[in-house]
This record gives sequence, structure tokens and C-alpha cells, in this order.
Amino acid sequence: MEDDKVAHRIDDHEKRITHLETNYGKVIEKIDSMEKGQIEIQNTVIKSSSDQKDLLNRLIEHSLGISLKQEETKGEVSKLKINSRKEIALGLIGGTGISGIIGAVIVFWDQITKAFGG
Repeated sequence: MEDDKVAHRIDDHEKRITHLETNYGKVIEKIDSMEKGQIEIQNTVIKSSSDQKDLLNRLIEHSLGISLKQEETKGEVSKLKINSRKEIALGLIGGTGISGIIGAVIVFWDQITKAFGG
């Protein structure tokens, strides 16, 4: 009788191990699927970010009238070049109103003081 109980427990134990192994395989497949999905999402976000950057540069150029030129320095880093202080001032005045005027006054303070004899 005790041998039957032991044999039943061993058989039951083997069934549970087999069931766990099967479930573990399914879990690994789902994790792999999730990783692939995350990589696809990451690539989509990176592409979208690049597109948004281009659109933002065009918006700045159009709305502020500032000519933006990108210059690559050592591969990845890029700097924006603005052609003149006049473009900055015009862009600020056109794009931001009173704060643009204040910014223009600050930028051209030396020229303003010279014009009024200061």
C-alpha cells in the first residue's frame, strides 16, 4: 500500500514537472515576442523623433525667419548656425512679441548706446 502511495506521488511529481516545463517554454516565447515588439516600438519612436526634429527646424525657419544650417562635428553632434544678429532680433520680435523686443534691446545694447551718444 505504501509502495502505491510513493509511486503515485512520484508520478504526480513528474506530471507537475512536465507541466511546468511546458509553461516555461510558453513564457519564454511570450518574452521573445515582447522583446521584438519593444524593438519595433523603439525604432518607430526614433524615426518619429527624427521626423519631428526636421519639422521643428522647418517651423523655426519659417516662423522666425532664421536660416538654420546644421554642421556635423565629429559624427553625431550638430550645431545650429544663425547668419546674423539681425536675424536673431527679427526672429525674436516676430515670434515672441514684447519679450523679443527686450531680447533685441539686450543684443543690440552697444549699438543703441552709441546711436544716442552714450
